[in-house]
Amino acid sequence: MKSKILLILIVFVNSISCEQKESDWIDRTNHGGLNNIALSDNFETYATEKNPKNLENTINNLEQAKAYFDKVFNENLNFAVLFIDNKNWDTYAFSPPPGMPQASYGGNIILGLNKSVMAMGFEKMLSQMPSQAIQGVKTHFGDPVNLDKFFRDGLALHELGHLYQFYKTSKNSQRHWLNELFGNLCQVAAAKNFKDQTTFNQMDSYQNLLIRGHQWGELNYKTLQQFEDDYFEVLKSGRNYGWYQTQFYTMSKTLYSKYGDSFVAKFRNFLIKLKNKDKLDDKALNELMTKEFGQEVINIIKWKY
Repeated sequence: MKSKILLILIVFVNSISCEQKESDWIDRTNHGGLNNIALSDNFETYATEKNPKNLENTINNLEQAKAYFDKVFNENLNFAVLFIDNKNWDTYAFSPPPGMPQASYGGNIILGLNKSVMAMGFEKMLSQMPSQAIQGVKTHFGDPVNLDKFFRDGLALHELGHLYQFYKTSKNSQRHWLNELFGNLCQVAAAKNFKDQTTFNQMDSYQNLLIRGHQWGELNYKTLQQFEDDYFEVLKSGRNYGWYQTQFYTMSKTLYSKYGDSFVAKFRNFLIKLKNKDKLDDKALNELMTKEFGQEVINIIKWKY
């Protein structure tokens, strides 16, 4: 009887320990100076301002996305969202420009606050396009166009998708491009599962405009190998990084349309299985992916550049 009670206690203590570990995976070393704004009961929220404005839609999107991801991935993930204004961006984020959404390996999402430099830059680019060309974007983003609805409200889903991967894989990864494809897949899947399709229509209209309009200028990087070798340079170059992301976004829409929620979970499981493998060459990785997903999926994600 005593041994049975002892066993129960050990299991109970281990259970508490595991739960504690899961809830405490957030890296809080970079939270200094931020205000705990407590805008959600489902995750933690911090900001460089005490009473930030216009975050209701971002919080609502993240709450809906968390509910979707928790269900698909069988998790109850805690995470922190840091809303950072332009002047303090470099203190908390790992890459400029201010407002470029980011996810860290330690359970934090960094998003812009107020009117971000990122949004202003791309709004200026849109203002130079013919009014007729951007009419569809105005329908979804307002007139004047407010791209914080994309870079904060929409791409928050993408960054949250990354956290559901990083929670299981940490920094272990075979390819940056696989991570980004997964982030886009999560972005599409979450938005498509919202009752209100406003967020999906916003991200879709804007990215389709960029694809049609060829607004990238001269690109220094186009291959997947360059994306891997020069990832942080590509990230800093803004438009070039955006060009890559539109390619991953287009693939993700096709993948989700054909295979649905089960594929999102399967893709994450594949990334988790890869985390402890030695670096694979392209041929070995392609063979492994073909075996896992089938040739039809490989054809969809085949790089054209």
